[in-house]
Amino acid sequence: MNVREVREKFPITKKYAYLNVANHCPPSLPVQDAVRGFLDDWDNLSRHGDKRTEEACVGFGKLINARPHEVCAQPNTSAGLTAVAETLKWRRGSNVVINDLENSANLVPWLSQRRRGVDVRIISGVDGAVRVEDVEKVVDDDTVALSISHVQWLTGARSDLRTLASIAHDHGALLVVDGIQAAGSLAVDVKRDNVDFYACGSYKWLLGPSGAGFLYVREELIDDLEPSFYGYRAVGKLDLDKPKLKETAKKMELGEPAYLSFVGTKAGIDMFLELGPGAIEERVLKLSGMLHDGLAELGVDLMSPSDEGLRSGVVSFRIDDAAKLRDQLRAAGLVVSLRPIGIRVSADFYNTEEEVERLLEHVGGFLS
Repeated sequence: MNVREVREKFPITKKYAYLNVANHCPPSLPVQDAVRGFLDDWDNLSRHGDKRTEEACVGFGKLINARPHEVCAQPNTSAGLTAVAETLKWRRGSNVVINDLENSANLVPWLSQRRRGVDVRIISGVDGAVRVEDVEKVVDDDTVALSISHVQWLTGARSDLRTLASIAHDHGALLVVDGIQAAGSLAVDVKRDNVDFYACGSYKWLLGPSGAGFLYVREELIDDLEPSFYGYRAVGKLDLDKPKLKETAKKMELGEPAYLSFVGTKAGIDMFLELGPGAIEERVLKLSGMLHDGLAELGVDLMSPSDEGLRSGVVSFRIDDAAKLRDQLRAAGLVVSLRPIGIRVSADFYNTEEEVERLLEHVGGFLS
């Protein structure tokens, strides 16, 4: 990967060391061009929004190794997870297993199932990660779903999806994954990991505008899914008594998508596919490893796992006067996030080793 050439596609790199993609992505030139092109086409009455949304879904499928009929359009991650939670067949005595490290997007859809009498079992994270042995203790034959983030939003801990899928499936449960902090930064393979559902939004590592999202549904589950709510895009044949739903994951869709967002997101996905997910993961993990190790040498309180097998593109650390440090970094042209556990840093493939070194120098100076 030629980082210098890649950086030319991201105008923000000329102004800032943008280390905050886990919050929102910067607009790349390919994404900007795609959105402008769509507006031009729209002005000429040739926007073809449905076709372009489908193209974005196909691209996302390639990114995670899913077939086109297993992917449907959603407004965001939350909508995809909610669609799954509301569609699963809950029975008397059912439970769902989640954990206390999750973003609200992967908590609220499951907590709301208590109204159906579902037992919501919440695992406590340890050292910023969910331990496999703790999952094994709570998943049982009454578990309908185990839901977890592929990468935790605060600590950056990466989940071993294949092992978690095995635990869930051994008890007849399904593995539901929030993938917004992983897809676009790690090489995701839902087939290799036996994932049942994988939801993801556009505006972080996928480098698209807000308003687009995707939901993967494992092929073997599609026929038996009976969505409790859906829109016209889910209908294959309209019947005023009982509409016949599509025979693909698109039976989970609602109404007209945010076409601009899907067009822009497709351009971001095309960039990933051209560069190669494996190369991007290698680059992201190299930068986050450099950052993690440098912060450890400075003696800060790292909130992200030290185990390399659990690492991702997200690195968080706790420090006194975190808000003051965040402001000083911003004044120096280094953009990071202030989060409940401290400073969160997320370097992407267009960032450089020099930017990471600059960040470490400023943190070191702040501590001295």
